[in-house]
Amino acid sequence: MNNPTSIISPEMAFASFDLVSFGSLTIPPHPLRFGFQVDIIPETCPGQILFALTTRETARSDFKGTRGFAVCLDLSTGEIWDLLNNSGLIGILDEPEIFFSKFTDEEPMLMSWEVEHLGNALIPRLHIGGEEWLYPAIKAYDSLTMDTLAGGEGDKGSTMTAFMHPAVWREVL
Repeated sequence: MNNPTSIISPEMAFASFDLVSFGSLTIPPHPLRFGFQVDIIPETCPGQILFALTTRETARSDFKGTRGFAVCLDLSTGEIWDLLNNSGLIGILDEPEIFFSKFTDEEPMLMSWEVEHLGNALIPRLHIGGEEWLYPAIKAYDSLTMDTLAGGEGDKGSTMTAFMHPAVWREVL
């Protein structure tokens, strides 16, 4: 007998976060490097931060739903959890209290997604405060639009000022 596996939709995984969108980025069907970044001051942020680049698929018959790259950073434990591709724990920051305490309003912590579009693959790297993690690649079909999202746990409107200096960029390879 097969045991059922639970599938968490992005709508469920993102439900406990107050999300802020920083716009979208169109990804053409040729080699490209692109990214999304924000600065935060960990001590002024909610306890958990969501950071994502997502796309919504509706036209393809074999997949409908949200795809992309989304993580939850737990500021108390330093754990980095995948929220979109069922990868579970993808990394842990050592000694999170010490790591996060070095970032201030004069020197905020940079969080960024850097993605290479090669062939039919989107290959992401996650950067948090100078540390880097690999994340599962996804297929890219033709051109697509990716939405930039960040958020913190808590009430609506609680994270509007948590994210500073947002930037979206792209360069041809």
